[in-house]
Amino acid sequence: MRKLASLLAVSVITSALWAQESANLQFKFTEKQRELFDATVELNGNLPIPGAAGMAGTLKLIMTLFMQVDKVEDGGKAAVKTGLEAFDAEFNGQPFPVGLDMARSVIPDSTATVHPTGKLDGLQSGGGLMGFQLPGFDPRNMATLLFPTELPDKPLTSGMTWQFTRALGGGNDALKIPMNARYEGMEEYNGVKLHKITQTFEQTIESYQDAFYQPTNDKNAAVRITKGVMKGTMNMWYHPDNGLVQRMTMQASLNQTTEPIKKDGSEVKDFERETSEVKLNATLTRKEPKKEDAAASGK
Repeated sequence: MRKLASLLAVSVITSALWAQESANLQFKFTEKQRELFDATVELNGNLPIPGAAGMAGTLKLIMTLFMQVDKVEDGGKAAVKTGLEAFDAEFNGQPFPVGLDMARSVIPDSTATVHPTGKLDGLQSGGGLMGFQLPGFDPRNMATLLFPTELPDKPLTSGMTWQFTRALGGGNDALKIPMNARYEGMEEYNGVKLHKITQTFEQTIESYQDAFYQPTNDKNAAVRITKGVMKGTMNMWYHPDNGLVQRMTMQASLNQTTEPIKKDGSEVKDFERETSEVKLNATLTRKEPKKEDAAASGK
C-alpha cells in the first residue's frame, strides 16, 4: 500500500510539473491594432553592392517599425501592414544622409498574412532590396523581422526543438531558409515572464545575374554567378498573452563571391571576382503603447 501511495504521489507531482512546464503560445491580434518596435541593424564588412566591390565599413540603421492589423479573420489569421515609422543611419560613426522618404523607397510599406502560429504568407511589397540579401530577414517585408518564428501545432515544453522554413523574397526568386528552433522556457524581462525561443540557420546560396546585374533563373542568359553561405543565431522573447515579440537579438553573417560565367570555358581570374563578407547584428524591442493607444486597440 505504501508503495502504491508513493507511486501515486510521484505521478501527481510529475503531472503537476509537466503542466507547469508546458505552454500554449500563439499570436493574437485585434483589428486596428497598431504596434511600434525600435530596431537597430548594424552591418559590418564589405557591403556587396552589385557591380562593385562594395565599400568596407560599418553601416548602422536606427529604425522605428510599425505593425498595423487591417483585418482579423475567423481562426485568428490577420492581414497586417508593416513599415518604417522613423529612420536614421550612420556610416563609420558619422551621420549618413538618408532621410525617411528615401529609406521608404528601399524599405517600403508591405503587407502579409500572419497565422496564429506565426506562419507568413501573402508577402507583398513594392520596393527593391538594398542591392543584397540580408541574413535572417527580408527588408522588403518587415513581417519577416517582427514575426521571426513559426510555432509548432502543439504545446511548448522546455528544451523542445522543431524546424520550419522561412521564405525571404517573393515568387520563384524566394530564398527558402530552414530554421532550427528551440523553446528555452520562461525568462523575466521588465517584470514580465516571457517565452524564450532560440533559432539557428545556415544556408548555401547560389544565384545568377544577367548583363544588367538583375537576378535571373535562365542560366543560359546569365553572365554572373554568386555563391555563398548565410548563417546566424537568433534569440526571441514573446509575450504570453498576445504572442508579440518583446525583445530580439540576432547575430548573422553572409559570405559570398560573384564571378563571371566564362562561356568559352576559360579560367576566371582573381581580379574578376568580387568577394563580400558582411556581419550583421540586430536588436528589436517592442515599445510599450501609450494608454490611449492601448485603449483604442482594445487591449
